[in-house]
Amino acid sequence: METVFRQYRELIDSRLFSFLEGETERSRYCANNEKYPYTLFDPLNYIMSGGGKRIRPILVLLSCEAFGGNKNNALDAATAVEILHNFTLVHDDIMDNANTRRGKETIHKKWDVNSAILVGDELIGLSYRSLLRTKTHDLEGVIKAFTDGVIEVCEGQALDKEFELSNDVSIHDYKIMIRKKTAELLRTSAVMGAIIGNADAEGIKAISAYSENIGLAFQIQDDLLDVIADENEFGKKIGGDILEKKKTFLYLKALELLSGKERDDFMFVYNTDGHENKIKDIIKLYSEICVIGSAKDEITAYTNEANRNLDSIKNSSVKSMLVSFSDMLLNRSY
Repeated sequence: METVFRQYRELIDSRLFSFLEGETERSRYCANNEKYPYTLFDPLNYIMSGGGKRIRPILVLLSCEAFGGNKNNALDAATAVEILHNFTLVHDDIMDNANTRRGKETIHKKWDVNSAILVGDELIGLSYRSLLRTKTHDLEGVIKAFTDGVIEVCEGQALDKEFELSNDVSIHDYKIMIRKKTAELLRTSAVMGAIIGNADAEGIKAISAYSENIGLAFQIQDDLLDVIADENEFGKKIGGDILEKKKTFLYLKALELLSGKERDDFMFVYNTDGHENKIKDIIKLYSEICVIGSAKDEITAYTNEANRNLDSIKNSSVKSMLVSFSDMLLNRSY
């Protein structure tokens, strides 16, 4: 099945890089066919050439095929959602003051914050330019789903940053935040693909529920990988969420399990800057109180629920691919 997903990634990359080349190599405003403006296009091409799992665009194609559609008709929408995803990464890295992304220096570190902000803005515009090329009977529905996704992701990021400054965040609050910040873009991808594939209302509801649950599992998995992944595979420093004092699933679960002085000491260490062994001590505690195991159980539960939502999908081969897609995300190491 990995071979099939690799073929999907290659198809997406071909359309993506062809689109970006046409957009960033255009010469109508400059002499001698030079890039214009290089201060925007150089960092833009830098981030877009950084690779990635292409999870969201693959989901667009799979969802289209699940309802009998031609995946080639969904390629422009798939390209759009991958470009939009990279917009969120560029701006998130600025807000988190991250040094690396996918093993490479972040744009605001390699260039500057102004360049990174403009790259993010340009990526939003380019994502819509690609989206508008989509071949579908319901372009308005596709655009609405995409636009709703943009809004939800921004609201989710705002909640994430608010939670960093609050000591009154529950796991319920956290799940509302990750539904917006992470799950929504996966749901958007699936719904757009389903619309392009001419799905009926029941089909859209099923694929929407599937992708939302996958998104919740994906974010909790990301929280987990921040403390257990291999840094070389993960592409960024382990413990970044701890240094940023993010209210991750692991942190909030630890608060549920601890009490008294142990809880107070944990909160003090987690929310204090400059603690020499902060990352090491927090990860050790997570292991001792079985928070890591709780996160794994939660990931498995959401993944299983996602797969149950596929019961109404009649295309057995694509349904099998969606289940394999879930398993791939469940067992990822970066």
